[in-house]
Amino acid sequence: MLDRLLLDAILKDLDDSLIDDSDYELLVRDAHLGIAYFDAGKELDDIDHRVVDLINKHKYCLLYT
Repeated sequence: MLDRLLLDAILKDLDDSLIDDSDYELLVRDAHLGIAYFDAGKELDDIDHRVVDLINKHKYCLLYT
């Protein structure tokens, strides 16, 4: 399960890198949905690849800390 610090890091990364994207609101929705899917052990197939990349980047922090 992702802890609060990793959740905040994912959302901050999203803000820092994609806030000017025209799909930003959908990306934020996908981030919340993707985090819930990840915590539930579900595949992230329906989540935007940019969000999946951020989740994967931060889940490795969880695995290796």
